[in-house]
Amino acid sequence: MDAVFSTGYWLPVACFSVFRAGDTCIIEQYEHYQKQTNRTRCSICGANGPQNLVVPVMRKHGEKNLIKDVMLDLSKDWQRVHWLAIVSAYSSSPYFEYYQDDIRPFYEITGPISLFDYNREILACCFRLLEMDVKISETESYMKSYSGYDYRKITPAYEPKPYYQVFARKQGFVPGQSVLDLILNEGPEAWKYLESETKSDGKQNLQIG
Repeated sequence: MDAVFSTGYWLPVACFSVFRAGDTCIIEQYEHYQKQTNRTRCSICGANGPQNLVVPVMRKHGEKNLIKDVMLDLSKDWQRVHWLAIVSAYSSSPYFEYYQDDIRPFYEITGPISLFDYNREILACCFRLLEMDVKISETESYMKSYSGYDYRKITPAYEPKPYYQVFARKQGFVPGQSVLDLILNEGPEAWKYLESETKSDGKQNLQIG
């Protein structure tokens, strides 16, 4: 199955529920940048509940910017803040030590990089850690509709089953988190969790971007 998504910063678990081995994930690179969306934001679950991590970017003001042209703003201290937040939320999770060397480099960026390329590298890392044989490609132009599954503005239909979370005893299972939450809590079993979820042709009217 081919599915097109907007770029996203540690996308929600729901986005990964639609893929199986041999599928292709197509990332839209010719849409216009939108603020306050999953393109620059993810949710992690800490001791005090969900916490949003937001990536600052540099773009041309007063005009529309293609998502592929938006750059990370490395002048701000967000990399250190995000990494410390992840450590605080997941250092006691079963697989943090196992995966931290795969994740930390995303918070040690020193040279210019676009938001699109940054998120693409994160996505590739996710598929690798989840042991999912999914290809990644990019759109060559903007099209209003695609023949495959189009999740640029909505999330896949998804009814999450509870999985292990560090603070579940305190706050119960918290759905809707970044895939980082699933990876660090379930580790090598994360792909089995995704396999057990029902792939649906339906779609929820929930904004993804």
